[in-house]
Amino acid sequence: MIFGFGDEIDDDYKSIEKLNDNSYLEHIKSINYLETDNYKKLLEYINSGNFQIFIFGHSCGISDRTLLNTIFEHENCASIKLFYHQKAEHIDNYSDIVRNISRNFNDKAKMRDRVVNKNYCEQLK
Repeated sequence: MIFGFGDEIDDDYKSIEKLNDNSYLEHIKSINYLETDNYKKLLEYINSGNFQIFIFGHSCGISDRTLLNTIFEHENCASIKLFYHQKAEHIDNYSDIVRNISRNFNDKAKMRDRVVNKNYCEQLK
């Protein structure tokens, strides 16, 4: 597991790089991904053919934006199916997760096409 900041798309990241101080980049996920071959294996997998993403208990927040954008907008990504928490009879976190997912897309048309409609998603039990 890699902990740290992972939103290279954000303008603040560009400001951090311009500081020209490597200590500020110590906890940047993309740099720490290079410590293992897991990221390379992920890229090999998503390049190998069509895939569907299942989201279980992940907020899909912007701390993983660079990685999630790479996966979500990849040409081989067929769909993104959510498994959401039912908090009360008419209250769940499906829409919260979708809003977070939307921040990981640059191409909002792809987002609308790929995120599975709530009717076909499932609640976690």
